[in-house]
Amino acid sequence: MKSLIVMALLAGAAPTLAQPVPQAPQLQARVAAPTYVATAASSDTYEIQSSKLALEHATNPDVRNFAQMMVSDHANTTAAVMAAAKQASIGMPGGPNPKHTAMLKALREMKHADMERGYVDQQVMAHEEALALHQGYAAQGDNPGLRAAAASAVPIVQRHLDEIRRIQTAMGGPMAGHRGH
Repeated sequence: MKSLIVMALLAGAAPTLAQPVPQAPQLQARVAAPTYVATAASSDTYEIQSSKLALEHATNPDVRNFAQMMVSDHANTTAAVMAAAKQASIGMPGGPNPKHTAMLKALREMKHADMERGYVDQQVMAHEEALALHQGYAAQGDNPGLRAAAASAVPIVQRHLDEIRRIQTAMGGPMAGHRGH
């Protein structure tokens, strides 16, 4: 009798057991403070420089407004990370990393019409990466001051990502065959 009850319970549970288990979102691997500072500084430098380039060439008012917001907001996030890095005796790197340098070069080489769309596509990708960086360091960082700077950057970067995705959608989505770099 016991085996019949167990079999009945298992039979009823089979559809539930067969359901795929949702995967937990993966946290970014723990990043050391100097790596966080270098990556955040490169990201901000790229976003400021690419946005200044967009301000020179873009005609879409939404893109121009976004680019102006990038210049001012990322100057502020850079200042916050710099202050926390100085407090932790971590030097600030100069300029963007090779990936961000290549992205800037690609933008400069685009024809005028493609440059605006390329800028938007790159900004989506850059903000996705920056958001993951700041969220990861805020959650798992090894320096309290830098964790606070990362945590304060998260809502700013999230707002930027939401806005640039809206702009990208309004422009018809990403450029065909374009991955941002």
